[in-house]
Parts: sequence; structure tokens; C-alpha cells
Amino acid sequence: MRRKKKSGAGKMIAAVVVVVILLCGIFAIMRNLASPASADNKAGNKEGNSAKATEASTEAPDNSVPMTGLKVTAPATTIRVGQTMQLKISHEPSNATNTKLKWSCSKDGMVTVTKDGVLKPGKNAGKNTVKVTATATDGSKLSASFDLRIYPAIDPSKPMVAITFDDGPNPETTTPMLDALEENYAKATFFCLGQNAGYYPETVQREYNLGMEVGTHTYSHVVLTSLSASALDSEISKSVDAINKAIGVKPSLMRPPYGAVNKTVLSAVGGYNLCCMNWSLDTEDWKTKNADATYNEVMKAQDGDVVLLHDIHEYNVDAVKRFVPDLIAEGFQLVTVPELYEARGETLEAGTVHYRTDPTTQAGPETAPAASTDSAAESATALE
Repeated sequence: MRRKKKSGAGKMIAAVVVVVILLCGIFAIMRNLASPASADNKAGNKEGNSAKATEASTEAPDNSVPMTGLKVTAPATTIRVGQTMQLKISHEPSNATNTKLKWSCSKDGMVTVTKDGVLKPGKNAGKNTVKVTATATDGSKLSASFDLRIYPAIDPSKPMVAITFDDGPNPETTTPMLDALEENYAKATFFCLGQNAGYYPETVQREYNLGMEVGTHTYSHVVLTSLSASALDSEISKSVDAINKAIGVKPSLMRPPYGAVNKTVLSAVGGYNLCCMNWSLDTEDWKTKNADATYNEVMKAQDGDVVLLHDIHEYNVDAVKRFVPDLIAEGFQLVTVPELYEARGETLEAGTVHYRTDPTTQAGPETAPAASTDSAAESATALE
């Protein structure tokens, strides 16, 4: 049986049907892409990218460098109210990013420290020994501390004397004398023999650490005016070196044995930036050898006096323990020679000789006090 051929109209209808089917498929695909699930997926992808970015930001390398070492050095172990002290602060590594420090004191209100490391005692901090601590603020918990002894301020309007000791140190006698001074927050000046400073450097170091003035009494206690130029220079230079080795500081004062000075001696000591410091009140302890006699002589001191004693004699230990608190009780301030002169507005120039600060009674070259003859030697030679 023979089939009939489709008409042209039928072919057209079939083509239209095929196109419609194709379009429906395309629309279905597009609809799926625009569905909420797809939007959620896209949002999820965005959130994932954001999370990754945040995570990357959080895990960025930390450029801060913490401290691994901290050191604070004070130029001295003592200070007076009214003075300031520049602290030396060092840390490791040198490129630490946070070097800010928090300062504290074992007794509240005793000291303040600026950000630049300048320490200042409080107004009422006198007669206190404290521990000052610097603590790092970078989270490293590092800290550094030092002890500080605070002396009362000097009042120039009130009486003061400078107690001085010659011929030491002798640990057996100098040590208890230092104990008495320390207990009463009193100061003195020690003129050490260079050879003794070499024997007992730790005692000289304690004198210095307590804020005492350390001067030289030559190296071997000879009459300087009787020496040749080379021997004179040797006596001075060796004594200066011995003290410098003991405390790390060269002395600025020298007491010539027996008070013996002349122009040659003054010129020589001036070459070492030393001032000759004699005395205005001689206890003659070397002669009396008696604690009561020494005590009675010291208690005769007047404002501005420079008192001569010796820290090598056992009998003076008891005298020192008694007159230190008693002088204070009578209203005297016990100060070092430089403190005495500074408080009175006077200077101690290298190559000059001094006896006391009161200008109305200070002895000049022609009226110098009689020299001490503490060990059967020649008396002082007057200035020529």
C-alpha cells in the first residue's frame, strides 16, 4: 500500500514543535540557575571568600619585637632630697618595639621617675632606704631594681659641720664608724691612704656607697713639703690611682699629712685636680687616746667647722657612736666637705687650701691652725 506524502503544512508544524521543546528546556535550565539554592550557593561562596580574607588578615605576621633583657643603672646609691638623678636604662634587643616602663617604689611616694629616666625623691622622703623597680609594659614581665638611700635635704640656714677621718681605712674600726653614720643618716669625709685603700678596697667602696666623700691622704703618709718633685708626684698619683681603682671615681680632695703645704705642693695637687683640705678643729685623738676626750672635743664644734679625727683607732669607735647622734640632737647637720662648701656658696678649687667655710673665722695662709702631729713627724710647713 502506498503512503501519502506529508503536506508542507505538516512539516512546518513539526518544526515548530521541535523549537518549542528546545525553548522549554532552555527556560528550565535558566530557572534552576535563578533558584534560591543557587543564590545560597553564591552567597556561601562569597562568605567563604570573606572568611578566608579575614583569616588571612588575622594570621598576618606580628611585627612587634618584645624585650628579652632590661637593666637599670643608678649613678650612685644615695641621693638627697632636692637633688635629681639621671638613670641609665638599657634593654635587649636594641630594636624592641615597646620600651615603655612602669616605675614603682617599695615605699609609696618616696620617688618619681620621668619617662626619660630622671629620678627625684619626694619632699618628705629623707631618712629612707627604698627599692626602685622598673617593669616592662610589653607583656614580657621583665623588671629591674636597685636600692637607693635617701638623705634629708640640707638646710643652709641651719648649723652644719663636716666630720673628717684620716689614715684609714681599717676594717675593724672604720666599719663600726660607718655603721653609726649609716644608722643616723649622717655623712662624713674619709681621707684614705692609698696603700690602705689598696689593702681594703671593699671598705672604701662601702664609704662611697653610703654617700661619704672619699679623698686622698697621700699614698704612704709622708711630709709632702720635704719631697723632691718626682717623689711628690708619685705620692699623689699612686694615691689617686688606688682610690680610683677601689670606687671607680678619682678623688677631688686631698688632705696633706700634718697639714704640710706650700706653693710647690699646691701646684702639684692642682695638676691632679685636687683641692687641699685641712681642718679648723683638731680633736688630737692621736694624743689623748681616749674616747671621752675625743667626744668632748668634737662637741665643741661650731657651725662651719671641719673636724679632724682618725678612723684607725679603736678608742674612737665609741666616741663616734656617741657624738654622731648627739650633734644631730643639738641641731647640727653632718655633711661632707663638698656639701658644706656648696651649702655656703663657696667653691673648692683645685690647687688651693681650705680650713673651714665661715669667712669671718676662716684661717688664711698666715694664720693656719697648728698642724696635727699624729705620728711624731715634722709639723706643717707654712705657705712660702
